[in-house]
Amino acid sequence: MHTAPSPAPAARTVCRFRSTRALTLVETMFAMTLMATTLLGFLGAFIQSRRVTESSVLHAAATSLVYGIVEQIKTFDYTALVPSTSTDPDQTTYDAFPGASSKAAPYIRVRLNQDQVTWLQCKTAGGAPTSRPSESATAASLDVPDNIVGPLSLSSVSGTSSQPLTLHVWVWIDEIPDVSRDVSEVKKITIVYSYSYVDGARTRTAIDREVFLRTRYDQ
Repeated sequence: MHTAPSPAPAARTVCRFRSTRALTLVETMFAMTLMATTLLGFLGAFIQSRRVTESSVLHAAATSLVYGIVEQIKTFDYTALVPSTSTDPDQTTYDAFPGASSKAAPYIRVRLNQDQVTWLQCKTAGGAPTSRPSESATAASLDVPDNIVGPLSLSSVSGTSSQPLTLHVWVWIDEIPDVSRDVSEVKKITIVYSYSYVDGARTRTAIDREVFLRTRYDQ
């Protein structure tokens, strides 16, 4: 049987080179475009996650601060401190915010943290909102004294930066009339708090409302 001769080594080398094909310019550009699109998607998801996380941290900090104020009011003397109508000689000394000497009664003096105490002016003539006000609401539109609390830093780690929290706190204290003769000496405290924060290129405003009852005999 006749067998064909094997190709020369040079011929085999040529065949191997011909079977290896390089990427064309179009294929390279398509791959780079696909990779850039994927990376942009991951970057967008990361930025969105960062924005949601930051807004959640601000909301948690604001809520925690207001709950701390609520818990303090629950322990105050019902007659003398909810609200207080006397002049406090320690006002200028302990209030950490500007304009302390201009805050007039009625007020509630609360501690924000271990270093800061502030006076919250309040309204006792009714007018408290029965639902959460709109984000555009202001102290003037609700006819209530405006208490500005802050700015408070949310990070104590050196070298880090975060948005500070500045709260607008509005307080109403209403005496509930004894209409049934079953429950007497009850006050309804309404606290509305508002704050603004930067969300990307926009500045957003958040507002919320807390309502609780304070009785004379729950101390």
